[in-house]
Amino acid sequence: MHHTIFTMKILFQNIVCSLFTLVLLGSCSALRNRTASTVDPTIQTTIDLVNVVDDKIAIQLDPGPFTADTVVFYLPKIIPGTYEYSDFGRFVSDFQALDTQGNALPVERVDDNTWHIAKGQQLDKITYRADDTFDGPDGNKIYPMGGTKIEKDSVFLLNLHGMVGYFKGMKETPYRLTIQSPGHLKPFSSMAQVSASDTEDVFLAKRYFNIIDDPILYTNDNAISFSIDAIEVNFAVYSPSGTHKAADFKTTLETMMAAQKRFLGDANNTPRYDILLVLTNMDELQYFGGMLGALEHHTSTTVVFFDGSTTEELAQSLTDVVSHEFFHTLTPLNVHSEQIHYFNYNEGIMSQHLWMYEGTTEYFANLFQIQQGLIDEMDFYNRINQKIDNAKRYNDALSFTEMSSGIVDPPYADNYGNVYEKGALINMCLDLIIREQSGGTRGILSVMQTLAQRYGVDKPFEDTALFDEIVTMTYPDVEAFINRHLIGDTPIDYNVFFEKVGLTFTTIDKPLPGILFVNGQQPFFEVQPTANGSLSFVVSGLNSSLAAIGFQAGDVLQTFDGTPIPDIKPENGQKINALFSASFSWAPEKAVSFEVLRGGEPLTLTGRVGTPTVKGEGLAPDPNATPAQQALRTAWLKN
Repeated sequence: MHHTIFTMKILFQNIVCSLFTLVLLGSCSALRNRTASTVDPTIQTTIDLVNVVDDKIAIQLDPGPFTADTVVFYLPKIIPGTYEYSDFGRFVSDFQALDTQGNALPVERVDDNTWHIAKGQQLDKITYRADDTFDGPDGNKIYPMGGTKIEKDSVFLLNLHGMVGYFKGMKETPYRLTIQSPGHLKPFSSMAQVSASDTEDVFLAKRYFNIIDDPILYTNDNAISFSIDAIEVNFAVYSPSGTHKAADFKTTLETMMAAQKRFLGDANNTPRYDILLVLTNMDELQYFGGMLGALEHHTSTTVVFFDGSTTEELAQSLTDVVSHEFFHTLTPLNVHSEQIHYFNYNEGIMSQHLWMYEGTTEYFANLFQIQQGLIDEMDFYNRINQKIDNAKRYNDALSFTEMSSGIVDPPYADNYGNVYEKGALINMCLDLIIREQSGGTRGILSVMQTLAQRYGVDKPFEDTALFDEIVTMTYPDVEAFINRHLIGDTPIDYNVFFEKVGLTFTTIDKPLPGILFVNGQQPFFEVQPTANGSLSFVVSGLNSSLAAIGFQAGDVLQTFDGTPIPDIKPENGQKINALFSASFSWAPEKAVSFEVLRGGEPLTLTGRVGTPTVKGEGLAPDPNATPAQQALRTAWLKN
């Protein structure tokens, strides 16, 4: 999301279970916050995490004097990286504007996210209470990794866009953020911190963007820090059961991020990166309908996974999801347009370059793993297969730039998930064109490295000028591809590009995204009516793992890994989603058990998850590939 978002989401619609993957994201002194800047903050902001009432926290902002008759205050309608309207103002209540004597000034709430304050010259401060999205009004409509979690004396996930707003005309004004907190909880954040004590922490944000971009996690001291080359990595974990420790994942993160640093080379100069992992219990998993994933920020990411997962399952999820988020340090951190740099939080004016912000990022999150030896070639090809299959459920004859510019509204919003599928494939095609034209010496990464050096964190590019820059530094074939398949709406014939590197489609054992599926999108069961008028999940197809466990077509599911199947009706949709979505993180060696009815008789089926596959068409090396094709493939996957 922004993760990003890189998100796994499972949807339950019209009583028919249509399941699919959207793409999905030490000591206190060792995880300290970065040195504060010398900026002089002017918006004094206070958050009280001690006197929590009904999961609501008190917030106060003192903006300094105004000269206008009417002062306008906002909470964001939309934030970078989510590409949908969130309306965070709806979590605000008890809003008051006060003069220096503490008298209330007239306030008009114009909409969910906007307040007009009369007699602006008399305004001294505003106060209000903010609810959290983990159980606030329709909070499950907010990505959990982009939301707020308030549990008194236990944990606070502060994605500050959900509770701290801004005054019209003052988005570039610094904030001084004072947080009163329980003494036993520690703050973890990439935000500049100027002071800390057991009961109060003070942070500085250079502008409102840093309020949005630097989330804070207050939790117990379950954290580690380590260095990879010139980058300091900090990892903090909240586990409600206390089962999962940050130290358990150190090797996984070190291996992954060292490989990413080698892959990016000079394109990454981030001195620090923070990973804030919040694990949910089953009730929360059900509340969010099985939604899990991560939301990227420029120098950190917030991650939400399931506490019931094993260490091995979480380690794999961290590798796949956090690697995507870390690549956002290339784009949009160092390569972004004016729409991103001067983001409009209340109108949703979007850039046309989601093919890059999410597509390039997702492509690199897979390519680096094969180039750095973390996965083998067939695993990489299978990931490409999966993206081709997933992209088929979106509108393939749609201009990607047009979709990106209008992504928050219909009809484009329904195609958002394709930025992780076809968006990655677009980058693969561009990579292969550049590889071929350069004799294997350059690729899309070299283009991004040049752009990162040309622009960087504080210099945005002009949205309509980027393609001309890319064409200037590459080849006419790149321009033709962009005009035809990115700006234009012509579907891509991937065979043309795979032929360049000696790959072909043939019958293979295709890996599936989970034991739940019989192809990339279809679950192994379907909804059928019973004799008494209720509905049941009936097995309609098998994959290799399901067959090995002993399932047969026609079996009626009664339990799913020991948990009874809820009644199939709309009000149970979230419970059903959460029940099935847990299987996405199952490790191959996990033992599972299912109860079914077969011919009306109860039967228990047991086995291991394994690596579910089905016979199907997939990408594989062409045995007749020429030496030139093989050489270009090697340059693509190994250099």
